[in-house]
Amino acid sequence: MPFGIRAPSRLAFALLLLAGVAASEYASADGADLFAPSREAGQTMDAARALPASPFYDVSPDGAAAGTLVRAEAFSGYALPPGVTSIRVLYHTRTADERDAIASAVVLLPYGEPPKDGWPLIAWSHGTSGVARACAPSLMKSLFYNWEGLYEYVSLGYAVVATDYVGLGTAGRHAYLDMESNGTDVVFSVPAARAAVPQLGRKWIAVGHSQGGLSVLGVAQIEGRIRDPNFLGTVSLSGASDLEDAIDSATAVNQPILNGLMAFIVFGVKTLYSEFDPREILTEDALAIYNTGVEKGCSAASGAFTSVPAARMFKPGWKGNPYVKRLLERDRPGARPIYGPVFLVGGGSDVMFTESAGTRVFQRLCASGAMVRRSVYPGLGHDAVVYGSLKDQVAWIASRFAGDPAPSDCAVPTTSS
Repeated sequence: MPFGIRAPSRLAFALLLLAGVAASEYASADGADLFAPSREAGQTMDAARALPASPFYDVSPDGAAAGTLVRAEAFSGYALPPGVTSIRVLYHTRTADERDAIASAVVLLPYGEPPKDGWPLIAWSHGTSGVARACAPSLMKSLFYNWEGLYEYVSLGYAVVATDYVGLGTAGRHAYLDMESNGTDVVFSVPAARAAVPQLGRKWIAVGHSQGGLSVLGVAQIEGRIRDPNFLGTVSLSGASDLEDAIDSATAVNQPILNGLMAFIVFGVKTLYSEFDPREILTEDALAIYNTGVEKGCSAASGAFTSVPAARMFKPGWKGNPYVKRLLERDRPGARPIYGPVFLVGGGSDVMFTESAGTRVFQRLCASGAMVRRSVYPGLGHDAVVYGSLKDQVAWIASRFAGDPAPSDCAVPTTSS
C-alpha cells in the first residue's frame, strides 16, 4: 500500500492495512507510499508526486455499455523505464448498484514490436492510494507503484492496463475496499484498453496487491458469472484475507498510523450505502477530522488521523452497525464461485493479511472447486512479498499464457467406491 501502502522511512514502524506490512519494513523510493506522520507531512508527499489536474478526466456518464472507450491520449509525463510508452484512457464501468460511471486507467506498452497475437495483457489493480479524486495513480508521476510490482511486468514484455477505480481521477465516490466494485473497474478496463491500443492480445490475467489483491479476487468472482474464455487467471498479492480479519488486525495493533485507512473504510461504507451515517460509529474527535479531511489529499488525509489515539477512533460496538456488517459480508473472498486458476501470495510476517486468514480463504476457494496455488513467504511483510515473490509470479503468469495446466495445492477429494 499501499492497500498497497508503505510507511515513510522516518517512522519507526511500517504497519499497513489492506496495507499491513511487518514492523521491520520501511519505505523506499521504489514503491507505493501513503503513510504520513501528520497532515502537513502528507501534503508535502502528495505535492512531490502529483501531476497537474487535467480536463482529460472531466466526462459525465451517458449510459454507454460498460467497457466502452470514451477517449484516449498518449502521455509522456510519467517516470517510466526507458522504452516504455503510456496511454491514458477513460471508459465506462458500473457501480455496485449498476449505474453507469466513468473510470480512468493507464495502458503501458513494452519497447519493441508486439508478438504475432498481440501483447499479452496484465490488468493491474493497485493498493490503497486514498479516496480523493487526486489520489488516482494515473495522476502521479510514478503511477504510485513504479517498481513495486508494476514496471517489472512491462519490462518483461507484458502490456499492462492499470485502472484508477471510479472516484479516483474521475468524478464520483470511490468504493474503497469493495472487491466487486473495484473488480468491475478492472474487468471493464480490458475492452477499453483494447479499443485504445489495437496491439493488445486477447488473453489477459488480473494481478493486484493489497486493496488490489482483494479486488482481483473480486475479478475472479465476477468472471464466475461472465466466464470470459480469454481470462487466464488471477494473481492476488497480500490480498487473500477477509476485510473483517484485516480490520480486527488493525484494531489489535492499536497504532494511530492506521487510522487513515480505517477512515477510508468508513468512506467506502458510505459509498455503498448512502443512508449510512458515519456519526453512528466514529467518535467526535474522529468525526471532526473525517468531515474536514478524508478527501483533502492522499497521504495528507492519512496523516490527518494520526492525531486521534487509535483506541478512540470508533465508538464501542461499531462493527455491529448494520451497514458495516453488510460490507464485511459482501467482501468475503471465496464465498462465491470463481472462474480461472488463482495464485495466492502472502507474506509470513504480514500483520494485516495474515497467514491464518489467508488459509481460510484458500480453504474456501478449494471447497468451491477452484484451482489454487498458494505460496507464503516466511519473514516477508506486506510490501516486501511483492518483490520476494516476483520470480514465482512471473513463472505462473508465463505458464498461463503458454496454455500449461494450472497447478493447484487444493487437496483432491476422495470418492468411495
